[in-house]
Amino acid sequence: MKNRETKERYGDQEGALPVFISIIFFIACFLFPVFLHSSNDNPPDRAGTHSNSPVSEGVSFNRTIKAIDVRGLTRIGDEELVDLVCFNIGDILDRNILASGIRRAFKKGIFLDIKVESEPYEDGIKLIYAVREIPVIKNITITGNNNFSTRKIKKFIFFEEDDDFREEFIERVVLDLADYYKRKGFPDAYVMINVEEGDTPSSVSILVNIEEGPPLIIKSINIPDDVEKYLSLSVGDILDAEALEKDINKIRGHYKKDKYIMPAVGPYEFKDGDLRVPVVRGPQLELQFKGNSAMSSRKLKKVVPFYDDGEVQDDSIEETVKQIRKLYLGKGYYNARVAAGVENEGEKIIVSFFIFEGKKVVLRKIDFTGISISREAVMGIIPFRENKPYNENLLKNSRESLISFYKALGYLKIDVTDIKKTFSSDGRDLDIEFIINEGPQTIMRDIRIVGAERISESKIKRSFGLSEGNPYNVVDIGDARYRILSLYGQYGYVDARVEIESIINKDSAVLTFKITENKPAVIGKIIINGNRKTKAKIIRREFTIGEGEPYNFEELLKTKQMLYKLGLFNEVSIEMLESGQEADGKLVKDVIVSLREGKAGSVEFGLGYGDYEKVRGSFDVRYVNLGGYNRQVGFKAEVSAVEQRYVFNFKEPWLFNKPDIPLNVYLTKEEIQSVNLDTKDVLYEIDRISLLLDVEMELFERLRANFNYEYSLTDTTDVDPDIILSREDTGTIGIGSISPSLFYDTRDDPFEPTSGFLHGITLKFASEAFLSETEFIKGTFQSLWFLKLKKGLILALAFKGGAAYSFDDNEELPLIERFFLGGRTTVRGYSQDMLGPKGPNGNPTGGNMYSLINTEFRIALGKGFGLVAFLDAGNVWVLAEDTDEKQKYTAGAGLRYSTPVGPVRIDYGHKLDREEDESSGELHFSFGHTF
Repeated sequence: MKNRETKERYGDQEGALPVFISIIFFIACFLFPVFLHSSNDNPPDRAGTHSNSPVSEGVSFNRTIKAIDVRGLTRIGDEELVDLVCFNIGDILDRNILASGIRRAFKKGIFLDIKVESEPYEDGIKLIYAVREIPVIKNITITGNNNFSTRKIKKFIFFEEDDDFREEFIERVVLDLADYYKRKGFPDAYVMINVEEGDTPSSVSILVNIEEGPPLIIKSINIPDDVEKYLSLSVGDILDAEALEKDINKIRGHYKKDKYIMPAVGPYEFKDGDLRVPVVRGPQLELQFKGNSAMSSRKLKKVVPFYDDGEVQDDSIEETVKQIRKLYLGKGYYNARVAAGVENEGEKIIVSFFIFEGKKVVLRKIDFTGISISREAVMGIIPFRENKPYNENLLKNSRESLISFYKALGYLKIDVTDIKKTFSSDGRDLDIEFIINEGPQTIMRDIRIVGAERISESKIKRSFGLSEGNPYNVVDIGDARYRILSLYGQYGYVDARVEIESIINKDSAVLTFKITENKPAVIGKIIINGNRKTKAKIIRREFTIGEGEPYNFEELLKTKQMLYKLGLFNEVSIEMLESGQEADGKLVKDVIVSLREGKAGSVEFGLGYGDYEKVRGSFDVRYVNLGGYNRQVGFKAEVSAVEQRYVFNFKEPWLFNKPDIPLNVYLTKEEIQSVNLDTKDVLYEIDRISLLLDVEMELFERLRANFNYEYSLTDTTDVDPDIILSREDTGTIGIGSISPSLFYDTRDDPFEPTSGFLHGITLKFASEAFLSETEFIKGTFQSLWFLKLKKGLILALAFKGGAAYSFDDNEELPLIERFFLGGRTTVRGYSQDMLGPKGPNGNPTGGNMYSLINTEFRIALGKGFGLVAFLDAGNVWVLAEDTDEKQKYTAGAGLRYSTPVGPVRIDYGHKLDREEDESSGELHFSFGHTF
């Protein structure tokens, strides 16, 4: 058969890229000095691989750079290349700096070739940078794949559209595709890849053409009848080797399930259309466990390796005996004994395990002899617990834990000389005594610093946390060494070395940190590669350290975290490069930032259910790197039985090019129905369009401030007369407002908090000055607390409230601005919005003031399940003078199940202040925590 699958054809190419790059690099770095004279009196006329302006020998001219011209550059700005090469107008041409700059520019990873030429210009020279860039793949076209989808074929192509084109990958793609076709039954498949210039500069189009050829067709199948059903291929199918291997594995699994330990299935044979799969079942294994009552045979079988090993050997039987006994020891059966026997009956092997379980032993008491440390501290080190089944397997770990613990306290000669076991007369109880020889405690009497010149000795000692008089601890000493290196790294001494010398005499230690500072380093050029879409300025503005500043590893690590935080990159790496240069006695180290951009767009769907909204769905599409400036744009739709909400949003992360001041813009269209769940009546309908401009900034760590302007145009219709309090409760009204807010958040997790708190206050001021048709001021506050009482038990508290004052003739706020309580997220036990003042027919009117308290005990049960016991209290008042009305209380319990999108919850709340016409309580179902 011809080996055509390894052949390939190419379109117009300019040679092998790796060889060409090597030649150019050699010319630029090593032959470059030939074109430059070393004498300052006779400067060169050219500085690169080619020159179009030869100058006669002996002619001298000024080599001051008067102009710089960049040619052929499309992937980055001219100024970035000029900055990397490090020459500016007015500089004197230096061949060493130029060679170093060219090498640095190649680190960008986008150049095939960089030629530097010079020509006379005015009274100096003009530098000309002529570049050839690595082309970008604009599109990939696949043809001829009649039997396999384009998506399937693309899995074998390592590069994607918008990736750099690497010619060296072409041959591998050809071979992998041909091999795939061969495995799928097309042995004569022929793969051709042509590369053509793209429509834009420095781009290519890749054409993958596949000639599949005739497939191998199965004409007959020879396989045992009892396993024929496991074969997915049949007569007339194409011989798919991948599918066949999966079927062969299924057949092996079938025999193993029937206890055959050495089934031999395959390899398959195919000739002239006949498919043959040879099968030899091998001997059948029967396992017998005798004498086991404390542990099931099913559990014991899990430690038997015979099925995985495919054989029964003496050493595997011996190991299984040990593992079975280990299981019994772990359950407290100290006297358990296990023996094994093997019977070979030709086609069947019987392995029997005879178990003498003995009595379960309980560890009643643990004693320590020879200790000067409190018994409670030592008990916390070992894994044994009194009045629990004794586990012999933990004995070795206990001894090692005690030795490590004592050495950490400076007892360098600690030894557990013996571990005594004392059994009760019936053998069911056991006491353990650890005999410990502590030895002398070694104390650090003197800590010395040698070799520190640039950083004071006192500052070094403050950094590492060791003190004279403390116990000698090898772990703490090692940490101190790294802290010293970190301290020096903050001042740019990245090549500093620290050696430790310990002199121990009886119970005293003299510790000496020998420091070799070496030369400090400063940041040279920052080279960024991999940012195909993201602008370099967006990346550079996240740097907390700049060119020319002392090299600081911690600041670079912080920069790496900031880049990840942008959400634009899947991978971020920062490496240090030796530039070979010095400045003012300091080493210059370039930094290369390598990035791999993630997908900028995302689409999400959601489906949920709530007791009020019933079935609800959401659709969210988002693009997070608009124009390469990290600007975000998105659209979200949420639909339920009572609400349709559509939101277009835009985010500018750096408003006015200022860090940490993002601008968010929201354009929202809402259609809302308010429904009385008891009567199923529609109380009112709202059709609202709103524009919100929000500016957010972080004042201090964890303290955040917001300021927004909102204008909404709301049409309220079909309002039940029972809930009308003002003339603005019906019809169309425009409300313009500003809202400052302040939030302080110390929660450990915003979605599943276990500790910390969130405090917030928001004011909303509507006025004619902001284009509003009504005027009012409204304030709300919240204070959420989360306390971890013990593992798996969280106390969660929420205090919320709000008050509003209208400046219009009507004291009551418009319906859409009033407060309502009741439902799954406020006071459970009441239906949605049904707590508070009501009209004559019992429908809620809402009010200008509210108060809400939620208390929850959240109990984790394991495996994602949890219980909640809660007490809620709250009320709504129409006006401030009505607040003499008491709070309404409910109590209840709920069930939680954690999911990736938050907990599913079911709560039942019981009214503690039930009125005569009210239900006793309500059942609530939804997603997410109450608060």
